[in-house]
Amino acid sequence: MIIEVEGIKLKLHPEVYEPAEDSILLLKNLVDVKDKDVLEVGVGTGLISIACAKKGAKKVVGVDINPYAIKLAKENAKLNNVNVSFFESDLFENVDGEFDVILFNPPYLPTSENEKINNYLNYAFDGGKNGREILDRFIYELPNYLKKGGIAQILQSSLTGERETINKLKSLGFKVEISARLKVPFEELMVINAWRL
Repeated sequence: MIIEVEGIKLKLHPEVYEPAEDSILLLKNLVDVKDKDVLEVGVGTGLISIACAKKGAKKVVGVDINPYAIKLAKENAKLNNVNVSFFESDLFENVDGEFDVILFNPPYLPTSENEKINNYLNYAFDGGKNGREILDRFIYELPNYLKKGGIAQILQSSLTGERETINKLKSLGFKVEISARLKVPFEELMVINAWRL
C-alpha cells in the first residue's frame, strides 16, 4: 500500500514508524534547505529527507538505527525520484562531516522495561525511563556535526520537558526558539530551532 503525505508518496512497513502529527509538524515547519547540506537523524519512512531533497537541498543524508527504516526510506526516495544517501547509524555514530541543517524527531516516550515493544519499532518510541535518553545524547553530540551558523530542528514533546532541552542547548552555546506548537491528546508537540553561533 502507498499513502501520500503532503504530496510525497510513501510505502509503509510494520516495523517502521508511520508519519503522524509529530512528523507533519516538523515537515510543515522546515527551515529553508535550498542549496544546503542536510542531515536527518531517525528517518523512519524517509518523509522529511525526501521533502528536503524536493525543496532543493544540495545534499541530503538520512540515518536510522532501524535497518527496516533504511531499506524503506531508500525505496521511498526512488518512488519520489530524489537522491538521498540513507544508511544505518545509532545517532551520529557512522556520520562524517558537518551539515548546515540537522533534523531530528526523537523517540521521546518515557518507557519502562515492561512497556518496550519487542521489535525495531521500539526505537521510534522508546526514550528511556524519563523520555530524554536519546534526545540528550543527540544534543551533546550535535555541536560536532552542525556547521557554525547552521541550524538544528528538533521535534519536542511536553512529556519530556522543553525547558530542559532549551537550557541544555543554550549551555552549549546555541541560540534557541520554539518555531511551532501543536496540542494533541495528552501532550503538546513543538519544533525547537537551535542555531549554532
